[in-house]
Amino acid sequence: MADPRWIHRVETEPVGELQRRTWNQAFHDSGSEHTAINLYVRSGFHVDYTDYLEQPVPLVSDQLLETLILYCPQLKRRATVLTDKERMTQETYWAIHPPALANVLSPHTRRRMDGSLERIVLKRDFPEVPLFQLMELRETVIIVNLALSESILRRDVAGVQFIPLDLEQTN
Repeated sequence: MADPRWIHRVETEPVGELQRRTWNQAFHDSGSEHTAINLYVRSGFHVDYTDYLEQPVPLVSDQLLETLILYCPQLKRRATVLTDKERMTQETYWAIHPPALANVLSPHTRRRMDGSLERIVLKRDFPEVPLFQLMELRETVIIVNLALSESILRRDVAGVQFIPLDLEQTN
């Protein structure tokens, strides 16, 4: 997840749900990796362009993308240009779309009243992939395995926080 300690993280202008769905569909269409996504950012006195941004879709820097590609060469991605109109600057990121896995959550997973995830518990028998996302309607949850997370932490990556997850206990 995005590290909440970065209080001056760059933020994009609001994006509607219809636009997010269009982007998600474009990841599945052939040739979509050649079309860049353009997003405007909110200007501020001091803005940090960290290596990982969660909103409006998962966005990663070139450096973080290189590491992800080492473990997931088939990772779907699109160039994304973040434009600051006031400062007349642009930064390039990559919108990523990890494979979505269903039926990986244990019945011991806890949800809040609104249906969002409070405590994630993974089944023991889910496919071993280094990077995937949960098929959740309310939120995007990207899960990385231990090897990939350690590889990311060994590099000078800013703005990423890893939260350990629980595995279902065997009887």
